[in-house]
Amino acid sequence: MTDLELRDLSKTFGHVTAVDRIELAVETGELVALLGPSGCGKTTTLRMIAGFVIPTGGAILVQGRDITDQPPHRRDMGMVFQNYALFPHMTVYRNIAFGLHARGASKSEIPARVTEALELVGLATMVERYPRQLSGGQQQRVAVARILALKPKLLLFDEPLSNLDAKLRVQMRHEIRRLQKDVGITALFVTHDQEEAMTIADRIAVLNEGRIEQVGTPAEIYDRPRSRFVADFIGTSNFLDGQLIDGRFRTRSGIDLPIPSAPEPRDARVLSIRPERIDIRQSGKDALLQGTIVRVTRLGGLLEYGIELPSGETVVVHEQSRPGFEHREPGASVGLGWRLEDARLFNA
Repeated sequence: MTDLELRDLSKTFGHVTAVDRIELAVETGELVALLGPSGCGKTTTLRMIAGFVIPTGGAILVQGRDITDQPPHRRDMGMVFQNYALFPHMTVYRNIAFGLHARGASKSEIPARVTEALELVGLATMVERYPRQLSGGQQQRVAVARILALKPKLLLFDEPLSNLDAKLRVQMRHEIRRLQKDVGITALFVTHDQEEAMTIADRIAVLNEGRIEQVGTPAEIYDRPRSRFVADFIGTSNFLDGQLIDGRFRTRSGIDLPIPSAPEPRDARVLSIRPERIDIRQSGKDALLQGTIVRVTRLGGLLEYGIELPSGETVVVHEQSRPGFEHREPGASVGLGWRLEDARLFNA
């Protein structure tokens, strides 16, 4: 069953198109991330769904019902904001109870619903504390509990982890994912952090300049990007410019490379390959490219090599460091190879 459907949804501000005819369906119990750089339209899309921004065109449906013209308080949605939006003069208990009072919950059921929500987020012992007495992660959990207590049809997250430090952000990703699955609520999660989206979402919608470039699972988005933008925005990719000639890809410097057997754009101008999919081989031995190591960087358990080709282009290669691993040094001549199915071709 589809809980949320966006049909041809658009928003313009004067002559600027912020959201350009978006189509998206979110299934019951699914968490979908809206991912993209600043200014791509993801927050505007979320605010239209919440009712804070009026669409220029298109429709928003929740469980088949058109709510495009409904005010925010009639949409049965809960939104978790970037800055938590807690009342500083209210205790944790009162912060959560406030929304229940506003929604018309009976006085007799409010204590149980507050307790249930706080137990879900692991803060049942902190009902009398004020927001200033809580850590950033605890405040974010209270913000989530406040929404869960309302039992909305749809849960909206507007970059909720961007104010947390790196370690706590990782912890809260898993916490939000666990809560969302335990409760079974459908959720839309806006973020500009690709790692966050890959970790937390069932599916990702990648936005660029107001349009959806691709929708898919994290694995589909990473392994089978449909455009250069997606391949470049999600993870790291190498790009070689050139053209298709006689069933091979000829780089700008004149090197012919084999191409994947899957159907590809006839007018492909770019070949892309992920750094971890490239093998470093002995120079000249079954190598597709030849180059010289010009840079070695340690990234935790990874070694990142910058390898300069004769054309002057640089290819990045990742290798896992482990005991007995051959550490290569700058200046070494190497060959590069990869499985044909790991390469991608794009129009531009």
